Amino acid sequence: MTEPFYFKRYDMVIGKAENLDEMKRELERLRVEDPSAVLYHIKEGHISMWLAATGKKELADAIKPSMSIEETIRVLSRPSKTPKAGQNSGKSSGRKAGPRNTSQKRM
Repeated sequence: MTEPFYFKRYDMVIGKAENLDEMKRELERLRVEDPSAVLYHIKEGHISMWLAATGKKELADAIKPSMSIEETIRVLSRPSKTPKAGQNSGKSSGRKAGPRNTSQKRM
């Protein structure tokens, strides 16, 4: 499990996100309450590093240090290209499908 992301202002925690949905909610909230803290985390690459650590490399690469808070939220709100648990991605399971010979008995 990945560590949560902590939005900080100096030594004070002002927000926390444990997953992508919480990250978007905190960005929405903090863009009004403390936009300079959010911009600091975007500019320094903290949000991108956290996304990469959570396995969301495509999103991490899409967030640039020069982005605004609104642009960052837009990037994070894009539909995911990775399937959710239980969805078939169209990829094989890794097993090789071989011919079945049901006429032979096993011993």
